[in-house]
Amino acid sequence: MRLIERVYSDHEWQPDILLANIHTAVDVRQNLHKIEGIIELAHRKGVNMLILPELAVTGYLWGASDPQEIRELLDEGEQGHIAPWIKNVVDSLDDSGKGLQYVILGNARRKGEALLNSVFVLSPEAAKGTVPAYDKVFLTPIERRYFQQGTDQRLTVDTAWGKFGFLICYDLCFVELARQYAMHDDVDAIVTVASWASEAIREYSHMNVKTDHYYGFLWNLMNASKAAYNEVWSLGVNTVGAHDVSGTYYWGGSGVWAPSGMLLVQASNIKEELILVRNLDIHGQREREQDTFNYRIDFHEFYRPMRERTQRPEPLQSDCRQPPGGAP
Repeated sequence: MRLIERVYSDHEWQPDILLANIHTAVDVRQNLHKIEGIIELAHRKGVNMLILPELAVTGYLWGASDPQEIRELLDEGEQGHIAPWIKNVVDSLDDSGKGLQYVILGNARRKGEALLNSVFVLSPEAAKGTVPAYDKVFLTPIERRYFQQGTDQRLTVDTAWGKFGFLICYDLCFVELARQYAMHDDVDAIVTVASWASEAIREYSHMNVKTDHYYGFLWNLMNASKAAYNEVWSLGVNTVGAHDVSGTYYWGGSGVWAPSGMLLVQASNIKEELILVRNLDIHGQREREQDTFNYRIDFHEFYRPMRERTQRPEPLQSDCRQPPGGAP
């Protein structure tokens, strides 16, 4: 798998962040093996944060004639069922600031009788028994058959380099969530993990304008606008390639958008690639973007935030409308 490296600044104390623009199979063992290889590479390269796509362990859903097949797949890869694997990952992490400290993993988790589509923040702190998790709020029609909707609880993680918030795929379409992270939680970056499809037609024949990849267009547009509108970093990590069963094509296009909304680097829309950005000045660049206009200060003159909701970490051993995110 191709690795693309870019250097953002000369400040070597800033984080090195790796985005995994990968294909996810409908095979838990195959996906775990691939993730293990990427984690090993991250260790060798001195990466500080690795971000993987939505449902990276099980692969995304499809329109199965027998829903039990999908339920069994989700159950096999569910966070509680792979707890020993998770523990091995956590035990390999480094909190010295000189190695891999965070792995952002999209996976299913069980909470009571419900199954949730979640993103987990694995770090050395998880060895103490808790793993912070965010549950997807806005589910696609196919996801509603298998997952319970998350609440409006957001997840923020403070790091040595800045504060991060999290979204999952279709959540990106709803501006209020990102606005809450930026205006209420004052995050420096919003991470979106996704299985976002590519193909949809929009045509304006009298204007001679047409695209076959409208969903892909939305991925780029919404990541850029989320960054610019809120003056935060947007780190988007997406699945790429055709789904094993349905053939639905995922857009890839994992990338880094600065608080200005400008795209700095982006992975392939066709093939697997790893994007490594070194010395990414998360907090400092956000402050520099606000030198001329500070939307947060200006907006707070009129803004009335929703009731604060924060996500509690989950125990490590616990069982734990058609979107642009493209249900197969």
